[in-house]
Amino acid sequence: MLTMPAARKRKMIRLKQIRKGVGATREMRSALKALGLGKLYQFSEIPDTKEVRALIDKVPHLVSILDGPDILFPREKSTLGEERIRDMVEAVRAAMK
Repeated sequence: MLTMPAARKRKMIRLKQIRKGVGATREMRSALKALGLGKLYQFSEIPDTKEVRALIDKVPHLVSILDGPDILFPREKSTLGEERIRDMVEAVRAAMK
């Protein structure tokens, strides 16, 4: 009797668009759309594959790869004030040491 292998946990990559794609070529704009981006400061979480990395290589100046705790890179717009965010970031960095 064959059993199905356990579902592998896919490694995800978080991206943030840091520049507009207005003056970019059509190929760059379509790469942004394929990455799930399109608006400035928009976040996207997608599987980390060779194909995705190739798309990121087409627009490295327009996107930023986010690596760190969620408090540093929230999934939605933050409602905290800048000072509270700064305090939270310092607390997370202190806890990581």
